[in-house]
Amino acid sequence: MKFTLLDGHTVPRWFWPLVLGLNLLLHLPFFNQPPNSVHVWRQSNTMAVARNLYEEDMNLLRPRVDRRNESDGVTGMQFPSYEWLVAGSYKMLGFHEAIPRVVTWLIFAAGVVAFFGLVRLLTGSRWLAAVGAWGLSWSPELFYHSINALPDILALSAAMAGLYFFLRWYRERAGLHFWLSLLLTTLAGLTKLQYLVIGFPIAVLILRDLWQRRLTWRRDAAPLALFALVTVGCTLAWYAYALRLIEESGLADFGLELRPATDLGVAIKTLTHNIISDIPELLINYGNTGLLLIGLFAIWRGRYYRNAWFGPVLVWALALLAYHLIELRQMSVHQYYMLPYLPVLLLPVVIGAGWLARRPRWRPVLALLLLAQPVLAFVRIAPPRWMGGAREVPVELFAAASRAELVGAVPNSALCVVGPDISGCKFFYFLHKKGFGYNESAQLFQPFIGQQPYLANCIQRGARYLYTNDTTLVGSPQLRPYLGKIIKTVGDFQVVELRASGAQPDSSFVR
Repeated sequence: MKFTLLDGHTVPRWFWPLVLGLNLLLHLPFFNQPPNSVHVWRQSNTMAVARNLYEEDMNLLRPRVDRRNESDGVTGMQFPSYEWLVAGSYKMLGFHEAIPRVVTWLIFAAGVVAFFGLVRLLTGSRWLAAVGAWGLSWSPELFYHSINALPDILALSAAMAGLYFFLRWYRERAGLHFWLSLLLTTLAGLTKLQYLVIGFPIAVLILRDLWQRRLTWRRDAAPLALFALVTVGCTLAWYAYALRLIEESGLADFGLELRPATDLGVAIKTLTHNIISDIPELLINYGNTGLLLIGLFAIWRGRYYRNAWFGPVLVWALALLAYHLIELRQMSVHQYYMLPYLPVLLLPVVIGAGWLARRPRWRPVLALLLLAQPVLAFVRIAPPRWMGGAREVPVELFAAASRAELVGAVPNSALCVVGPDISGCKFFYFLHKKGFGYNESAQLFQPFIGQQPYLANCIQRGARYLYTNDTTLVGSPQLRPYLGKIIKTVGDFQVVELRASGAQPDSSFVR
């Protein structure tokens, strides 16, 4: 059940210090950054949930968001395993925005080690396993998110480790491996549902071996049934519970629904961009793309369809393709949704590396493709996303001094109206406030419940202050009936006291 490529090759002792040390070194300048750049909204919402667990209630069954209106903020989401780990770290070390980045990187590093073990099991080669671990480390998309507050990194690492320990148990029947696999695979599915796709190669392996009578019902039925029941049952039960929480609270910050493309033209455009740009440039790295193409050629020429692992990996890939089509609307801008593809895409990469390594005249090409990967990953991610200050966040919220002024302008316990922020979470997280959000300023004056303007309804429900960086809003005649005094002005941001329409304006109000 192995590819038997380059058996006997060993990994030098300096490999792990090199791959993990270099990766950590390239990330170090950015660990102290607050959430920033692409998908900053997702980082902000994740960190808000973690901070609310830390400050309000560590109950995993009651995750809370900031845009909560006058409620307690409890709503449904993916299982908050990552957020709970971060909140627990806050409990031990105190609140600091570097902590989620450190937690994520440690989880990422564990995933790299797990993938090394998985590739070694599949190929029988430590050297090819090292190529796989090296390639995973320099995926630009993973390089970016490996220090971001993103639960997907925990799900990816848990899924790879879950498959690794399952295969160890399947071969050796050691009880510890079974329970570790059960725990990690369930954790992967709970944390992000799509990572339960790791069960497809397991299912094919089991069904094939049952057909070929390599398994016996008497010995194997009970643990395999338990594995399927727990991993799938617990995951589906959690998401049913999460949907009920969303329905009860009316807070839909986390979308738990399928999002296929609804327009054929848009679908074709998205798929084309995914294939020619997202996968080679962002997901696997141009260096790995070269090895991927060589690996696919080697698979075709080498008749790998005869290999015992070909069927399980093929079904794994087809399941991921089905997932991609089901979530195609997300794939146009949410490249981190493609992270589950990395283990499958990197398997042909290691075959391509083995094909080159067996041909002495091609080894310089292999060396060049491997050495280029960290350079390409860093250049693609660091300058456009981490260097040069605020990205997709107002500079007043990104800079520590101005952010502190805005946070301290009013008590954190006071309900606020915050915006305009289409994400519904970025401003709330950076301002450390709870309450009512709005996407654009016109929304404040549009009819809401009972034909009452939205802002008037927010005030009636307890909102006391308005945060806005719309420089035209505070001076507008529409807002004047609701204005008290201006509390703070920092750059484009203003913090204003709110009063019910018809109440006497504060004498300190400044036009």
